[in-house]
Amino acid sequence: MARLRRCPHGRPRRSRRARRQTAEMNAHPSLRPARQEDLAAIENLAADIRCIQWGGLPGLMAKLAERWQELYPTSIRVAEAAGVVQGFSGTYQAPPPSLTRVHGIASNLDAARVLIQGACEDAASRGTALETSLFAKEGGQTLRPDVVDRPVYRLLGAAGFGPSSKTTIMRLAAETPAPKTLPRPYRWAHFNESLLPSLLATYYAAWPEDYYEGDDTAEIADSFRRANNDDLRLAVADNDDVAGYVLTSRPPEGGVIEEVAVHPAHRRRGLGEALTLAAIASLGDRTITLVVMDDNPARRLYERLGFAVWEERVDLVLGPRSL
Repeated sequence: MARLRRCPHGRPRRSRRARRQTAEMNAHPSLRPARQEDLAAIENLAADIRCIQWGGLPGLMAKLAERWQELYPTSIRVAEAAGVVQGFSGTYQAPPPSLTRVHGIASNLDAARVLIQGACEDAASRGTALETSLFAKEGGQTLRPDVVDRPVYRLLGAAGFGPSSKTTIMRLAAETPAPKTLPRPYRWAHFNESLLPSLLATYYAAWPEDYYEGDDTAEIADSFRRANNDDLRLAVADNDDVAGYVLTSRPPEGGVIEEVAVHPAHRRRGLGEALTLAAIASLGDRTITLVVMDDNPARRLYERLGFAVWEERVDLVLGPRSL
């Protein structure tokens, strides 16, 4: 409770600091473009676990600080009240090109509401869909309250967002079995141009349409060409058809199993397990993670091989609309 002082006429009054804090709390936040000097205030908000967050992905603040000079004039907006930064939101393009991801942090619900509404208006003016997310589990710890019980979930719903999917990031948490030999009649193969048509056919057959929607086939082919032999392993049938593949990457923070795909005609033969174990062996002692959608039955396989849920988020989408 703020300390009360006696004025000369005998009436109690609050200290200047208490009056300033009350004014800040009562002031309605307004939006403005970010300024260069706002970064310190934004980093302080991000470090406060009491703040409201949406759309933040791992490593986001580090990337934001690294590219601040480039991003703040065009992609970052700030909610300010009584001269105090109460929150920020930022956007970046995500595949497909018509989709924009929005993330933000706010110290109170009023600031969050203003920031979310501003992002919706910007998306409507550009005619793009807008996506964000809320974490249900982070760093291996389940967050409370549940996503649907959080005030920010209701704010997003009131703005027109609806849940689209649940994404789970799993981390290898136990020793795994040794790599397996491929069942007959399959063999391991390295990528070469003669296998590319069959590899692309497996890619399109294995993944749902919304996974590759908006992607260009030539770009997908180039991504396979760029992968080195350690990061792209193919399981090939006797007729040289690509029955399945596994694609990995090796960022500084660890190893990532990017894709494990098996053609529907070759499933239930142990290929998914063999491909996953080959990827784990290839990545060695790195901290290994992978991403799996909530309705993917392969999740049971990954759990059996020693993966555990590390992060879990609910993705929400707002389609183009007129406000």
